[in-house]
Amino acid sequence: MFENDVYRRSAFASGVTRALKTAPRGGVARDVLEPETVAMTMHVTWTARAVHPWDRDLPAEQQDAAFAEQCLHDVDTAMARLFSGFPAVDRLDITVRHPSSRTLILSGMAHRSDYDGVQRLSTPMRLRMMGLAYEFGRGGLRPLST
Repeated sequence: MFENDVYRRSAFASGVTRALKTAPRGGVARDVLEPETVAMTMHVTWTARAVHPWDRDLPAEQQDAAFAEQCLHDVDTAMARLFSGFPAVDRLDITVRHPSSRTLILSGMAHRSDYDGVQRLSTPMRLRMMGLAYEFGRGGLRPLST
């Protein structure tokens, strides 16, 4: 973590501590609310990109495979950029919808510490190891049951 990131995270934690500061009650030493954990979660929902226009003439199975691969790559890239751009965020709550049906195709909460620990895995395995749920089946990414 960069020095500036440490500063932003400590500034965030200090702000929480200030918000929890209570008025003293007579005769009670150290009568304060002490935070045990402080975490910031960012909730992001987006619609996946449709299959590339150049691939629209491919057989349906190949289109579905290309769509699934692109979608998972997009999720992985977005997570990297969100964690990098928002150092105070500890967790990302991600929801991805299908471009035509708007059904839920990927969902879950990824923790920064998990993201940092799975960089060497393949993209599909990395996303699963971080706690994101998605289903492959006939037709590529299948809708998730809610």
